[in-house]
Amino acid sequence: MTDENDTKVSLVTGAASGIGAALVRKLRSENIEVLGVDLDSSGLETISSETGCSIFTTDISQNANNVEAVSEVISHFGRLDYVFLNAGILGRKIEAQINPFTSGDLDPDHYTTVRAVNFDSVVFGTLAAAPAMEENGGGSIVATASIAVIVAWHRDPFYTATKHAVVGWVRGVASGLQNQGISINAICPGGVATPLVGIDRLSSTNSNLLDPVQVSEAMYETAVGEDTGQAFTVQADHSPVRQKFSFTSIEGFPS
Repeated sequence: MTDENDTKVSLVTGAASGIGAALVRKLRSENIEVLGVDLDSSGLETISSETGCSIFTTDISQNANNVEAVSEVISHFGRLDYVFLNAGILGRKIEAQINPFTSGDLDPDHYTTVRAVNFDSVVFGTLAAAPAMEENGGGSIVATASIAVIVAWHRDPFYTATKHAVVGWVRGVASGLQNQGISINAICPGGVATPLVGIDRLSSTNSNLLDPVQVSEAMYETAVGEDTGQAFTVQADHSPVRQKFSFTSIEGFPS
């Protein structure tokens, strides 16, 4: 077990590839202990061999598995400082997104899967982690949303809707978590060259695509910052790539 007075500890979901794997590398470079969580046991073994992170294979779309993951990190390290709720899937296959579709092409059963991975896991992960973080004196949660919450991604309405829900959760629960000494924010990346979209950054010549490393750095910056209840966009054509998004207020409605 690490010396809990000196070493910070994080939990990362979706850690086996893409943004999650880049984030594990970033955290380990900052001497932060990591429990990487994913369904992809092979990918987890690879990132563990590379970085020395601890790993836990489970399906975080189920509430009980989030509770178990938090128990695992506390058992192993004795504390929890940062939680990155990063797991995500698409609602429509990437190769189909260039084609027109109708509502008849959208499968309600697949929607429940997309919602469970993209949104339910964020709610479950937050609620599982909060007591452990509060007991440790507080901490920071960062949830991965998407630029699709700012500009609706009409090619994938299931994905767009669930990522909107992530930001709604972050903004809605922030004040309650703040009472526990915990911050929560959302990261909203634009297009990222990851296996999720079938593109490897090293073989991509699209300058509008983010490198997963850029997103991981934005997530780390958010986790160690002072904000809460905010959504940060991360776009390749912006400088800096991470920028706080300002939502329109409505007169007379509390925020």
